[in-house]
Amino acid sequence: MTELQSFFDATPLLDSPAALVERLRSDGYLHLRGVLPVSDVAAVRRHVLAVADEAGWLLPSVTDEPAPPADTRAAVWDPAPAYRSVHRRMWTHRDVHALMHHPRLLSLLTTLTGHVDLLVHPRKVLRAVHPRPVPGPAETGWHQDWPEIQGSENTLTVWTPLAPAGPGTGALAILPASHRDGTLPLRLASTAVGWEANVHPQRAHTGPVAPGDVLVFTAHTVHRGTPNTGRHLRLSLDVRYQPAREPISETCLELRDEPYGWDSVYDQWPARDGDPLAYYWRRHTRLNVVPYDPRFDVWRERTALAAGERRDPGARRALEITAAYSAPPAATRAAALLRALPAARTAR
Repeated sequence: MTELQSFFDATPLLDSPAALVERLRSDGYLHLRGVLPVSDVAAVRRHVLAVADEAGWLLPSVTDEPAPPADTRAAVWDPAPAYRSVHRRMWTHRDVHALMHHPRLLSLLTTLTGHVDLLVHPRKVLRAVHPRPVPGPAETGWHQDWPEIQGSENTLTVWTPLAPAGPGTGALAILPASHRDGTLPLRLASTAVGWEANVHPQRAHTGPVAPGDVLVFTAHTVHRGTPNTGRHLRLSLDVRYQPAREPISETCLELRDEPYGWDSVYDQWPARDGDPLAYYWRRHTRLNVVPYDPRFDVWRERTALAAGERRDPGARRALEITAAYSAPPAATRAAALLRALPAARTAR
């Protein structure tokens, strides 16, 4: 059983940059309150909820809550096409991307990285997670960002909620000081991404995080999304920041694993031509773009397929992800093995 403790509130350290950096170096994360203007976060939330409402994901709201309750009958999960089509309409909106370039964030990350020439990764991550009465595939297991992003060892992630999040409504949980152990081995899991870090934590930090608050952590800090067993969608954004001259993986820049490209994203913006956020990373001089190392993906695919060959029900999510995102022949084989697995039990 993992003991849950409250996040350490590092907000008072904002006036002491050296202490702030030292705390990040020690714990591998920072919880900072009120970094982003609540009004700017609310504007993005209104857009995301409008798309969710149009898709039939929400129930009528009769209170003054920040978000209407979710309709659990309409719940869908990535990588289902019904989820991805709605998610794309949420994600492509300019305000979603602009929020993570806010001057307050850029100033904070400049302090934490020690670099004025900062690169904001263009592939922002928007999460809209339906509630479930019991934990299920929407939760991410314990994991590190490093196997996915690679590139600079000094990359930092900023996670921020668009609506209030806490234990039971999808807030993050973090293993303090876990970044000190480097890249950890993986194991199969029934969570959203199908795999998780092979850890058995005794202590984790979590707690309520409000709109405007941020969690900052390193690429090797172990963290997870907690179950959303509440009434509302769990809405959050996370983005990576790094010194611009340090290596960045090619996959962090382009949308090569999506059925659309940046042109189709920017075509929807009010003033694509001359918009400072359109293709902004291409204006950085001397970007050190490096090839993506597929070894983690290869291991995940092989592990999922081997477990599928054994008819292991615990491989279901890993096979679903492999079938949706991997290239043939791994994707084709994963889809076939999925059909051969015992029927999944329905959560009650």
